[in-house]
Amino acid sequence: MKSSLKNMVLVLFTITAISALLVALVQNMTKEAIENANIQAKNIAKFKVLNTSEDEAVVTSDTTRLIGDFAITVSTVKRLADDTTIGYAVEAPSITKSGYADRITLMVGFAEEDGKCMVQGVEVLSQKETPGLGANMTKAGNSLERSIVGKDASMVEFSVSKEGGSFDALTGSTISSRAYANAIETAYAGYLWATHRLDTSEEAVEDAPSGASMTYDINELETEKGEGDHE
Repeated sequence: MKSSLKNMVLVLFTITAISALLVALVQNMTKEAIENANIQAKNIAKFKVLNTSEDEAVVTSDTTRLIGDFAITVSTVKRLADDTTIGYAVEAPSITKSGYADRITLMVGFAEEDGKCMVQGVEVLSQKETPGLGANMTKAGNSLERSIVGKDASMVEFSVSKEGGSFDALTGSTISSRAYANAIETAYAGYLWATHRLDTSEEAVEDAPSGASMTYDINELETEKGEGDHE
């Protein structure tokens, strides 16, 4: 009787231990798979926002700067054929404006054309906005994307049009649209820093080569809901 009870306890303990081990292994495998997928998505985005591909170009450097707890990563992309610079792919979060659910992160492509900093493309890397509203920022050709792609970043007002800015907000999604515009502004600051073109306009990254400072106050990050906003 005692022997049977001991055997039963041993079997249950063994099953529990094996189950816990399997769950841990699956979680680790899933986490690793997600991380690898995110890395791959970022690598693809670096080329996509500059209208090129891995068959035609290569990332020659990745440089990251911190603004408080937020990171801006600037990747230099060059042509394989002649080693000339195509442009810069900048991964940047919204810093002073949060989306409806959380901050968003974009990959933005910048290229120099006739002395201008032209925005070549934008890819949304992460967002948790409402499906059918703010999440529409992920759709190709949305109003936010149309507001910035093909424009000279130095001439852009980084806010929504109803506030005097350059960005046509997504329908019913002013908060998400503000965050999108802010992430573009952050990316542009990263581009200015990476190309050593910061100036006293205060559109800069902290401790950048020119000595200019980022104007964002990390202690005053705000989440705003405008009157009448649905998101």
